[in-house]
Amino acid sequence: MADSSSPLEGLRRPALPRLPQVHQIVLPTPWEVGPVQIYLVEGSPLTLIDTGVRMPASRAALEAAFDALGYGLDEIERVVLTHYHGDHLGQAQSLREAGARLEVWSHEDDAFLCENFSAERDENIEGTAALFRDFGVSAELIERQTAMRKQWIAEDPLCDATRVDRRLRAGDRVEFKDLAFEVIHAPGHTAGHILLYEEETGTLITGDHLMGNAVPFTDNYYVEGAPDPRDPLARRPRFQGLPLYLESLRALRGGSFRAILPAHGGILERPARAIDDALLFYEVRIQRTLRTLRKLCRDGGPVSAWQLWQQLFPKADPVTQMRTRMLMVIGALDVLESEGEIATERGDDGVVLHRIARGRGQFESSVTARSRRSCSESGKVGMGGVGVAR
Repeated sequence: MADSSSPLEGLRRPALPRLPQVHQIVLPTPWEVGPVQIYLVEGSPLTLIDTGVRMPASRAALEAAFDALGYGLDEIERVVLTHYHGDHLGQAQSLREAGARLEVWSHEDDAFLCENFSAERDENIEGTAALFRDFGVSAELIERQTAMRKQWIAEDPLCDATRVDRRLRAGDRVEFKDLAFEVIHAPGHTAGHILLYEEETGTLITGDHLMGNAVPFTDNYYVEGAPDPRDPLARRPRFQGLPLYLESLRALRGGSFRAILPAHGGILERPARAIDDALLFYEVRIQRTLRTLRKLCRDGGPVSAWQLWQQLFPKADPVTQMRTRMLMVIGALDVLESEGEIATERGDDGVVLHRIARGRGQFESSVTARSRRSCSESGKVGMGGVGVAR
């Protein structure tokens, strides 16, 4: 390894003094979320955790970091992906094409999208249109949003598909000669998002699951299969990202974590607080959704997710700013329905409608109590000012 006293912007070596084999490399992206943080693990095999987007500035920054560390990109032997999105998968195939004889490891639930990545699949335009139609968005608005998103996918996605050599599951280990990471399955942002946990130092590499400058959006889309026979509405099965995200966050509570190495937003030295803040961010928004639903139901009958969106985000542009916010509203309704706080029915036009279930209210009171505790500890409510990131 090169002398660590020579500084290089975008390289933190090591990322943590107690884990000298792991280095943080910061690569630019063209997107609002800002630069992405990937990690090189020195050991056998030489391993890169995520790869950054496929664009010249990102490639140059990666080459400079490797040069400072005394390596060439063709020496990478393994890439482990936290998930399939372009700022993580992006350069894996181009590294192979440049001469690296590397293996790519991904969770089994993201492997198909890694091997078949395309802008069309990532945007899932038709699937999203069907979902939003069922939740009350007008055909005219869906048509306008679809036209905009078709323009987006005509641009270079800055990411290429690549072969996955090993499909990971929860509990698998990413091993080196002198350390190992445990794979933790953490779905929500994607179906196959993973975390990597190094037990001896209490280090958790989190990808987009926990970040220092944002919280991830959670996906929601129809999947193949028959409706649940217990569902009186016979709804199509869906990947429901927000309930899964909250469940996976709660599973981290009480863990012996000492530091979090995320894909965005520096290094988090207070893991328990980061987990609680991410939970509270969404719980407060679910609470707002419930309160807004209660108000609208008092003024009329059951309402759609789109009617809720209009009340919750009156200043947002319904074309350019609708998608992630609408996914959050649908996700909030999924959580509330699973906890018995709301009831769901279909309107005469087939749109899914929601109303308050009688005799509930536990979710709202429990979130209020946690919010008050957060205020007393930090002087602010949850993650005020932090937005949802792609």
